[in-house]
Amino acid sequence: MSFLSRLFGRKPSSEDGKTPQMQKVPEWIGCDCTFLPENISGGEQMRLYLEEYEKGKTAGYTPVIVWIDKMLTELVEDAFHNIPDVAEYHNSMCALASDGGRTFLHQRFTEQMQCLQTDFEFREQLYGEYDDRLSPLDRFDDAKDGYPVLLRVPVTEPWNIFAWVPFGGWNECPADKDMMGVCRYWYEQYHAVPAVLSGDTLQMYCFAPVRDKDTALPLAEEQYGFCNDAVEQGTGTIKRLASRLIGSRVWYFWWD
Repeated sequence: MSFLSRLFGRKPSSEDGKTPQMQKVPEWIGCDCTFLPENISGGEQMRLYLEEYEKGKTAGYTPVIVWIDKMLTELVEDAFHNIPDVAEYHNSMCALASDGGRTFLHQRFTEQMQCLQTDFEFREQLYGEYDDRLSPLDRFDDAKDGYPVLLRVPVTEPWNIFAWVPFGGWNECPADKDMMGVCRYWYEQYHAVPAVLSGDTLQMYCFAPVRDKDTALPLAEEQYGFCNDAVEQGTGTIKRLASRLIGSRVWYFWWD
């Protein structure tokens, strides 16, 4: 019996409260999906994701758990509104996935540091010190607002899920094409894949986590460039983020 079957041995979530637009999101995206119980835990999400990830290797899809909230619904609706050929949209978006993720991250981090060029004291505080007391993240975050759906996106390259699920391009969140480039780079470097997302959060699963400070610090700098809130509203300093990344199989990003 699969984990999905066991999960639905419990009473599934009610449809009460879902707006018509929310229920149409998987239809707009255009791939196979399963609505999940609203009280699904982070541990259950991880077990389900890893089971589906293995299945997808032979079935030709990449899974992603999407929490459909108001913000994500608006992003999807805006992207697919009045598009006559959804397949053409998917193909054109996949063509935008470049190998420039590393360059993009370097530019973003450099821009962040240039803002602090004359404030050496704050820059030193931003780096801070390592904190060996921080435990690695080994499970996804627990239930969020919205409705969880398992999407089986018909792509074999995990970064191309953003050609199906519009996500970025607002405030400091990278645009979809840059998101794909970054996720491609991190997949090639750390075998990290986008696994769980909502309107303003992204959780990645890392199959090959960093194991020491020498490799964790450059990654923490990249993640600060990618999502400065990971530090400024998260660990507090870049080196504390590096400490958290050592051994972590889950990377968490939130754009305020």
